Amino acid sequence: MIERGERAAKEEFASKVDEVLNAGGALLSAWRKANEQATRLPTWFRRWVEIEQSADSLRTWQPLIVPGLLQTADYARALLSGKPGVTHDRVETSLAARIDRQHILDREDPPMLWVVLDEGVLTRPVGNKAVMAGQMDHLLAMAERPRVTVQVLPRDSWNTTGLMGAFAIARGRNMPEMAYAESSVYAQVTGDPDEVVEITARYETIHGEAQTQRASSDLIRETRKQWTT
Repeated sequence: MIERGERAAKEEFASKVDEVLNAGGALLSAWRKANEQATRLPTWFRRWVEIEQSADSLRTWQPLIVPGLLQTADYARALLSGKPGVTHDRVETSLAARIDRQHILDREDPPMLWVVLDEGVLTRPVGNKAVMAGQMDHLLAMAERPRVTVQVLPRDSWNTTGLMGAFAIARGRNMPEMAYAESSVYAQVTGDPDEVVEITARYETIHGEAQTQRASSDLIRETRKQWTT
């Protein structure tokens, strides 16, 4: 069950396996590093991060904010600081975990990433104008990568399919297709085939109304001007 990712290994288990395999402490060290990273993430979100790590392709729709994989540190910090009662230390811990997630895009063989953003994401103030300008620049830079596509659903599309919340779909050669969906009150990870098919249909409907990558980049550049004036 531990090998299949259905049960988390405890330190005692990792230590004994390290000893049996004559790993010289390497396995135990890896366990401690992974455990440290996991504790920086909300319990309900850890499974999705593990799925991201194994995925060959990721498709996501975001109606409100830039997705975590494409957020700048300043943008993410501003979002994380908005939680009532959150401490500075907690913000920085959560920020470090978010930046760690982004490292999958810097791998030698990163997953394909398709992102569709609502146009309102580009105009919704987060942090301050400098933060937003920096985030626009980062979106443009990431969109130039060969395995990243960033598209914008225009405000005048009249599409209501994605208004209920963000979602993402992960696909990999050695894993079943999985989906992550969130709303204002809950979030869930599912591998149920019927639910994955439904979420995929929503994504395809939204994606079909989105602007091309080139047109989307032009819109991001144009929107960036309002954050520098």
